[in-house]
Amino acid sequence: MVIENIKPGPSPKWLVDRLTAIGLRSVNNVVDITNFVLMEYGQPLHAFDKDSLEGSSITVRRGKASEAFTGIDGSDLKLDQDTLVIADATKAVALAGIMGGANSQVTESTRHIILESASFNSVMVRKGSKKYGVRSDSSIRFERGVDIQGVVSAQARAALLIRKLAGGTIRKGRIDIYPTPQPARNVLLRIPRLNEVLGSSLSTDRIEDCLSRLALNVSTIDDETFDVEIPSTRPFLTREIDLIEEVVRLNGFDKVRVTSPSARISPVRYTQKQSAVCGVKSLLSGMGFSEVITYSFIDEAGAKKFQSAFSPTVQADAISLNNPISTDMGVMRPSLLPGLIQSAIRNFSKGQKHVKIFEFGNVFIRGKQGEREERMVVSAFVSGVHGNNIWEQTGKSYDYFDLKGSLDSVVRCLKLKLIEQPGLERSFLLKSRSVGLTVDAQDCGFLGELSPRIVRQYELPRHCVVFELDFDRLVHALPKQAQFSPLPRFPEIYRDISILVDKAVTAGQVIDKINQAGGSLLKKAELYDHFEGNKIQEGKKSLTYALAFQSSDRTLADEEVNPVFEKIVKTLSSQLGAMLRE
Repeated sequence: MVIENIKPGPSPKWLVDRLTAIGLRSVNNVVDITNFVLMEYGQPLHAFDKDSLEGSSITVRRGKASEAFTGIDGSDLKLDQDTLVIADATKAVALAGIMGGANSQVTESTRHIILESASFNSVMVRKGSKKYGVRSDSSIRFERGVDIQGVVSAQARAALLIRKLAGGTIRKGRIDIYPTPQPARNVLLRIPRLNEVLGSSLSTDRIEDCLSRLALNVSTIDDETFDVEIPSTRPFLTREIDLIEEVVRLNGFDKVRVTSPSARISPVRYTQKQSAVCGVKSLLSGMGFSEVITYSFIDEAGAKKFQSAFSPTVQADAISLNNPISTDMGVMRPSLLPGLIQSAIRNFSKGQKHVKIFEFGNVFIRGKQGEREERMVVSAFVSGVHGNNIWEQTGKSYDYFDLKGSLDSVVRCLKLKLIEQPGLERSFLLKSRSVGLTVDAQDCGFLGELSPRIVRQYELPRHCVVFELDFDRLVHALPKQAQFSPLPRFPEIYRDISILVDKAVTAGQVIDKINQAGGSLLKKAELYDHFEGNKIQEGKKSLTYALAFQSSDRTLADEEVNPVFEKIVKTLSSQLGAMLRE
């Protein structure tokens, strides 16, 4: 719309006061009127100085690449092709829906203006405002949506105020481009659905009254359905649930009855693997171990040292990352031991005398065909000097047998039996003090002391013992159903046997022979003393076992136990060369 022969100047006091009351400063009567109508109608407007427009034309177009634009706030911008602008024949004169340009603003010398009123796409305005960091009262309105039917009435209101306060003549007619008129919107509202959602029993009359108070045209389709015509002033009422929200808002949220949700709660059931993990964690924590969590990414040199932990081939390469966080976190860990060792180093550096830690986590290796595999592993590390207690010698260091006892407890917790395989080949373990572990004839891990080379390289205490188990394989071997036996009704008879054997004979071999000779009456055989020293002849060691004999149907007498005990002694003597120690 064009208005000619106006006289820009100060606004009347009533207009200045109203703008000041809402935090706007007065500029001149024309600009103040556009701001006043913006607040009155919610419709942004803009007045251009007609004489500053080239070619006497206004177009709405996309910006040009690197097109220069200076806003009325003095900001200098470089536009791009995604920006919507209002332009004359040669240049951009406004950012559409955001801000006018300094090259076409109304000043005291302005005599003819073009009054623009529009409804711009809210998403386009929002993107432009965020991109250029320009936020205005106009952009705030357009971002939230304006009444598209109010474009003309707001413009007419502003034009009449301009003629009244700034003089001028309103040219006949207006240029109105409205390519896709918006049809009237109707939404069906079901009364039963409304009461179901709100948990209420509102009557039809009460619902119709609430909707009518919002200037919604309500017509009845049947006894349970309303046809609601949505005016253009409420662009966000598009669904049935929107109308339900309006009804409850007017009726009062405090009148909605509070009820607890009704649902069937299923008990949480742990999988067999989850139960096994919880059981082992609880056991190790109770034995004085601390759980640690380390990164899955380690340095390449550390990965190479422990690459053979679970890899099927010694030459297997570590799995490297394409975009590592840093150079010392460039590969996926093939073992948990590098992380445990680093944790131990930090603890020793802080003055700790001993470290007992364990970790559950995944390791990443390459299979026989080069494919990538991920396995859950449990690993433990012990080193340092025993704390003061009545059971251990003061100053004694943790050794292989300390961690072996912990591992035996873990195995009993899982109700499994691990078989030790001597002669384990692992470059990071001391061969004479390490064993491989198998379950169901499959390799599942190892137990041993770290090699002197690893100890020196990481500056660890002399004796560092570790175990690492493929927990997925252990879970696969778990018994499907626990077998319980009744408590014994008859007492046990105990015997101790202390023997001298060659150092090459293992304690496990001795127990196997004892169980073989003991038969059904022998219920338990445990090693509780191992001695080597000056009082023992060279090349020999002393092993002492506690034997428990028991019957399920009677109390055993010495006359029944003694022959079995003598058979055990003869078996150890003939097959292992053992001698009873006097």
